[in-house]
Amino acid sequence: MPTTELKEEISKPETTEETIKQQPKEEEVEEEEAAVTNTPIADIPQYLKDKYKQTPIDYDEEQLEKFELLRGFITSTEKYPVKEEDAENFIQEQELENMTLEALAPIEIKWITEKCLYRYLRASKWALDVAKQRLVATIAWRREFGIVKLKEEVKDETEREKYLGFDDLSIENETGKQVLLGYDNELRPILYLKHGRKNTDPSDRLIQHSIFMIERCIDLMDEDLQEQMTIIIDFKKNYPDLEHLPKRKPAMHMGRKVQAILQTHYPERLGKAYLFNIHWLAKAAFAVMSPFMDQKTRAKFNLDVSNITKHIPKEMLDKDYGGSLLFKYEHEAYWPALEKITLEKRSEKYKDIAL
Repeated sequence: MPTTELKEEISKPETTEETIKQQPKEEEVEEEEAAVTNTPIADIPQYLKDKYKQTPIDYDEEQLEKFELLRGFITSTEKYPVKEEDAENFIQEQELENMTLEALAPIEIKWITEKCLYRYLRASKWALDVAKQRLVATIAWRREFGIVKLKEEVKDETEREKYLGFDDLSIENETGKQVLLGYDNELRPILYLKHGRKNTDPSDRLIQHSIFMIERCIDLMDEDLQEQMTIIIDFKKNYPDLEHLPKRKPAMHMGRKVQAILQTHYPERLGKAYLFNIHWLAKAAFAVMSPFMDQKTRAKFNLDVSNITKHIPKEMLDKDYGGSLLFKYEHEAYWPALEKITLEKRSEKYKDIAL
């Protein structure tokens, strides 16, 4: 035994029944010592990376050939539509004279990775023409929606107005209805959706906010290791700190719109979804939305959350959901921190191109 450890062992007081009574319970000690966080966790902990084993995907010759054909189509196509509705005619080479077409920006080329092409092929069940049309539609949709770049990355004032930024959507997250926090065992960023913390009525901006947060999930991924996210959906209705806010209109139709966008433009990005506090109305909403999901997506939704800590380390999971992470949403701290982390990650990711 090393000398320092020997000294500590000798100096320990004798444990008696009285001292045991006086000692706080282990849970109390942990709670007293644990600091409450109010900002995102910027990086995947190294211990999770060390434990993670990436499963390689094997492709047969036909699939590899289709990948090369899709890549060839992308590299040989000079310009793409700026409106999603033109994607089908573009693929069929019809009415091209009536379309606005633009060359891919460097950041768009960077977005179309090999993994991206494989995601679209898998989601299209290896139907090459379907994958082509879906990919073209997404390129156009991203331009139309304003998420090719972040507004904060653009210096030209006129150009800036084409893109969404943190200031545009800050109001939507003032109550913490969406929180990006922590990583699961598969290195997926975790996005919390808290329906009871709604602070705005249904609008296009609400949809923009939902997509904006998904984009931030992707920014926090290590895409060399993991391309998917985990979502925790909480249907809890009432929060004491929000009792002063007026009740908001139901947003079920908005949920369907967001779901349609996810299935169309974010293929194979969802890894797992856990549903908490799923009351009868939430079950009805899920039942309405389920038919619009493909079977593979539907299988990723977990209504039984009793084993969630097998998939998410306790220290990465909010205490309200069975973890040990003490988190309190404070918009003035969280939102600027998320912006800072995002811009740093993107600056590193796109350091070799001009934004």
